[in-house]
Amino acid sequence: MLYRRQKLLLQIIKKLSERKIRSKTYLVKTIFLLRQKFGFEKIGYDFFPYKYGPFSNQIYADLSYLESEGLLNENRLELTKNGIELINKIDNANEINSEAGRIVEEHPTTDAIKNFVYANFVEFTINSDSPRMEKGGPEKGVCSIGYEGKTLDGFLNELVKNKISILVDVRKNAMSMKKGFSKNSLSKHLADVNIRYIHFPELGIESEKRKELNSEEDYKELFKEYEASLPDKKEKITELESLGKKEKIALMCFEADKDFCHRGVLSDFLNHEVVHI
Repeated sequence: MLYRRQKLLLQIIKKLSERKIRSKTYLVKTIFLLRQKFGFEKIGYDFFPYKYGPFSNQIYADLSYLESEGLLNENRLELTKNGIELINKIDNANEINSEAGRIVEEHPTTDAIKNFVYANFVEFTINSDSPRMEKGGPEKGVCSIGYEGKTLDGFLNELVKNKISILVDVRKNAMSMKKGFSKNSLSKHLADVNIRYIHFPELGIESEKRKELNSEEDYKELFKEYEASLPDKKEKITELESLGKKEKIALMCFEADKDFCHRGVLSDFLNHEVVHI
């Protein structure tokens, strides 16, 4: 069974193929413009600044999946017979499809749509091979961020937007059921946007201690114990503070709300102001 975003992807590919457009760059830019107009809830994709402007890892993952399902020839960016039959069963008369048609009419070539995006969304050109936006000088400071409820692409965009140069993973075990957020995968994605990855497992909390957190009081007790342990980790604390004086770093864990995450306690302990993203 396909997600709504994957069905939309097939619909847009069909519309582009009708105009003989088989460029993945064009496809990504089209979905990006739709995302800007209709939002994540309707489109299902997030974007971050990359080599050719806004990019989505999820789009490329979905293209590969759709090909594996026999619905798409990814290299030719062309629907198979099964893909066409599936799309024909879907109501294509909607505002998103109409807007996609308008985009194709107004920007008939890959260069045309790329130039339009570069001119109108300069914040997504900062990592482009032909940048339209200056990166500016290096910034310093300490932030914190949780990836709960975020897509990988949206997470990367938040880091780039906040000019983070180092992500400090403060999970005890840098593994995640959420695709893209385990240590090896995450470090590779961060490298794509020129962000270094550092893992400080010493500043995490044992997973066994997090299993029975059923109330606010449970969290308070856990964090009280964690705070009491921090003076014994002074070496790592000092290293964090030193990094924040030289570059802009972000402490990362899972929870969206820092008040329910040990990184909130760690942030308060640092001899440094921390901005929570």
